[in-house]
Amino acid sequence: MATDDVRTLTEAKAVTALANPARSRLLDSLTADGPATASVLAERTGLAVGSISHHMRVLASAGLVEEAPELARDRRERWWRRAARSITWGRSTLPPDAESQRQAVAAEEFMLARQVERARTWLERPEQDDDWSRAELSTDSWLRLTPGELQELTDEVNELVGRWKERGRAAADDPRAEHVFLFARAFPSRP
Repeated sequence: MATDDVRTLTEAKAVTALANPARSRLLDSLTADGPATASVLAERTGLAVGSISHHMRVLASAGLVEEAPELARDRRERWWRRAARSITWGRSTLPPDAESQRQAVAAEEFMLARQVERARTWLERPEQDDDWSRAELSTDSWLRLTPGELQELTDEVNELVGRWKERGRAAADDPRAEHVFLFARAFPSRP
């Protein structure tokens, strides 16, 4: 893993690179299962190796992944890893021009649709595992906050999630452990 813990995206090009189904799946695979070659990524995702090579170059040019040459057994083998443990971005981190903001909104809509689809897949699963069903989290709340307080809440949630990520990495060998998808959004709204 690269030394950067969190990378804030400041270019629309990087956000646009994320808002692609194949590239998003590849980045998720590197996040969940670690560095890989295009062949390994093909096994993990079901995507074609040639397609993966193209998408990895796009992600690399956007600064989202990087080569991991120390993992290669020979000069032909090409390993990839995430360039940072976490990625953060939003309309406020991108240039204020209309095109950058349009791309940010499109990427947010893409990500939200993927998050909702993952939740729907979980809800519609045919088998019910009692332990996982009891442990799952679903919550929503109405809070009254200032922008500063929302930022404080965001920072605290990110810190908490970061601790659990580290704990998960430390317990990677536990056969009971599975990947768990967590998403949270907080923004001004009306009931």
